[in-house]
Amino acid sequence: MPRVPRFRLSTLAEWPVPFDPAWELDWSRPDYGRRLLREHLDQSHDGASRRLSLVDQHVRRLRKLLPAPPARLLDAGAGPGLYASRLAGAGYDVTGVDVNPAAIRHARAEASSSSGSADARGRLRFQRAELATLEPPREPYDAAILVYYVLEAFPASEQPRVLRRIAASLRPNGTAIVEMRLRPDQLPGRICWWDIVNGSVLSDRRHLLLGDGTYDRARNTYVLREIAVFDDGTATGQQTSAWLCPFDRIPSLFRRGGLDVTAIYDGWSAGRGTQLSECLLVVARRLP
Repeated sequence: MPRVPRFRLSTLAEWPVPFDPAWELDWSRPDYGRRLLREHLDQSHDGASRRLSLVDQHVRRLRKLLPAPPARLLDAGAGPGLYASRLAGAGYDVTGVDVNPAAIRHARAEASSSSGSADARGRLRFQRAELATLEPPREPYDAAILVYYVLEAFPASEQPRVLRRIAASLRPNGTAIVEMRLRPDQLPGRICWWDIVNGSVLSDRRHLLLGDGTYDRARNTYVLREIAVFDDGTATGQQTSAWLCPFDRIPSLFRRGGLDVTAIYDGWSAGRGTQLSECLLVVARRLP
């Protein structure tokens, strides 16, 4: 399993390389996955999953865009199942997939718990899977959702393949809803920060956490890099990269993925999305 080794800060590259496999966060690593789950469930921020009040708002919006229950839905990149469980409670038959083993275990435990009706539990299931190699189901889904900017975590060359895997899971003319960003929440260039923390995604030990975000507008890439520095002077780190599809290239990206864009909304609103939007909700249908 690839991992970022400890290193001396003097050897750190000044600027991160987007999608560098030596540094990119391995979402499937058990130790990272366990710490990521903690962040997913933390209701003090929206950094991993959204807070539940915001998830509830999004689910109300999704219900206006999705086919009516009891449609079969795929929640691609489901994390701990916050959206999937609410959609199942609304009458949908939902399968959530994610690469993080800790998130899938949590989602399964919640789905089989006493919370919620037995009927809703019967409509909800989770499986661990990589989106780029997702296998089509025996029975195709009526719709799929890919929310919280999951698509941008793949390089530009891989995003059509991810969309093709999702399209292959849908029935003909099935609906796909994809949330995308046009730019990160910073100006082009670099911003840096530091903090002393008792734990982070990098470690459960107290450490100095260094972070920088680099946004290259010419290449449409954004890299968030974090370094944990320990008392002995060694450090470990990871990064998450994003390729942000320009607004005017979204229809062609989806066509390459076997999907035809039917609407682009300004975020989670009912307004029309434009190149000035911060984020978008793209609605598409599977091509015949």
